[in-house]
Amino acid sequence: MKIKSIILTLLFCSFAFAGPHSSECVKAMVDNLKAEKYDKAFDAVLDDSPYLKGNVNVSNLKMQYATVFQNIAAQYGKPVGFEILGTKTVGTLERTGFLIQCEKNAWVIEVTEYNNPVTKKQYIVNFKVVDENEAFARYGV
Repeated sequence: MKIKSIILTLLFCSFAFAGPHSSECVKAMVDNLKAEKYDKAFDAVLDDSPYLKGNVNVSNLKMQYATVFQNIAAQYGKPVGFEILGTKTVGTLERTGFLIQCEKNAWVIEVTEYNNPVTKKQYIVNFKVVDENEAFARYGV
């Protein structure tokens, strides 16, 4: 009985502290989306990642996501907040799902971070909008 309660406590703690770095970036993204600064929203997620900054397609990706953010805002309304759906860690990579709560509906993004063991810094190496079916499959009960 004690082992079950210890395991449950550890499980809840792991969700409580999941993705602190990515949470800060997503908060900044949501704040920019509220202010309709769609290009700045992706910059907040980009977070000066050396991996993404070295990619020659970053400016194209930024333009694409600015358009995606505008379309989502038109359909779902302005964001009002976000919550962490869950985190999965594989070695030094951590994938966190976020539910972006809006005025009319909600949408889901995933952020993958690299936890650099040498510099002890976290960098976002992947960002994507996830459809509802994929979100339920990955984060549903």
